[in-house]
Amino acid sequence: MASSIMTLLLCAASLTLLLAIPSSGDNHLLTGQRLTTGSFLTEGGFTFIMQSDCNLVLYDLNRPIWASGTYGKGTGCFLSMQSDGNLVVYDVRNIAIWASNTARNNGNYLLILQKDRNVVIYSQPIWATTTNIRGSAGVVIAPALNGTVGVSGAEQNKVSEMTNILEVTANV
Repeated sequence: MASSIMTLLLCAASLTLLLAIPSSGDNHLLTGQRLTTGSFLTEGGFTFIMQSDCNLVLYDLNRPIWASGTYGKGTGCFLSMQSDGNLVVYDVRNIAIWASNTARNNGNYLLILQKDRNVVIYSQPIWATTTNIRGSAGVVIAPALNGTVGVSGAEQNKVSEMTNILEVTANV
């Protein structure tokens, strides 16, 4: 009897895992965070994904609109938002295969997939995919003199979730 109940519970747990709806990713990466193979940022119908072929791609409703051009240039790739402001795709050997070339002073940076479809690196805007849709409301992130940051627009309510960006310096 106990064996039958245990088997039933294991089957139910397995079925729950198999039928679980995958959760969507965040719309941002903070300094020191990574997108590993298959991981993505999402905002509405837009997806910014580190694909298994090592290509970093921005999709609009499953239609590619921007890519890093790193298809097949490595295996086990991941995207890193570095503390120097550089966004880099590394392969499994930690060799850089693509970079935004935005290295500057160490600080706290934010990569965000905005509601206007643009992917932007902030402290101050230092890099973007320039894929924004005309007439869409994006995000304004303004560094203050005291080293904090103010956000307006679509992401205003997410500031409390992103405590690390409160240390962004105004002179980066």
